[in-house]
Amino acid sequence: MRVAARNPHWIKFTSIPFAAQGTTGGNPAKWIASFGIHNVPGIENLPKQVIDRRQVRDICTNPDLPVLLGYVCAMAWGGQGTFKKKHATDPWSARERLQDNLKHLREGNLTRARAYDLFSGNGRIPGLGPSFFTKLLYFFSPQPNFYIMDQWTAKSVILLTDQPIVKMSGDLPSAENSGDDYERFCRQVDTIADELGCTGEIAEERMFFAGGSGRLKPREWRSYVKQRWKAEWERIQMLKAEMAEDT
Repeated sequence: MRVAARNPHWIKFTSIPFAAQGTTGGNPAKWIASFGIHNVPGIENLPKQVIDRRQVRDICTNPDLPVLLGYVCAMAWGGQGTFKKKHATDPWSARERLQDNLKHLREGNLTRARAYDLFSGNGRIPGLGPSFFTKLLYFFSPQPNFYIMDQWTAKSVILLTDQPIVKMSGDLPSAENSGDDYERFCRQVDTIADELGCTGEIAEERMFFAGGSGRLKPREWRSYVKQRWKAEWERIQMLKAEMAEDT
């Protein structure tokens, strides 16, 4: 679905200069210590400083490094467990299944929908919702077009298209989303990238981050989305219901 040039959200989004996200999240070594994560394979290679998304992808896609080492780097980068400790500790209790899934992702033989379904429905791993397991899809897939679908990118795609592309549960992507829903989301990110004249990876990063670091100044796009989200989502849902009634 193409983005209408007159969409006020698109006008705002494209007015914000892009700058790479830089380092963010937690120090992986401190992250595992704070949550009591033990028995990390390849721990001698675990970074002892905050790293950026490119460094996380380098670790996760490196066939010479254990996938679970990449997993803890991705979770530290994303701040998993910040609000509920069990979101960090519960998945580690299922690390054998995590390891199998991550190896499949790294091999690169999965479609985006199939990769998503590894972690959804009957494949769900306690503590890992779409906002976090799609980070794993992005970091471990050889091709960087398995995009992160968290609240900021999901809300951004919905606002920029004026369509309920992603099922939402409150502020977060719903566990009811399927691999087919994720594929639609990724295709829309690809379309937005075409209109921006950049890669899908950069388009997703712009939606995820655009507008500066949280400590130095507000993330301008995030602030914009946060201010407008509730009213816009209610309006889009009403339009969807009206269209369903007309049919």
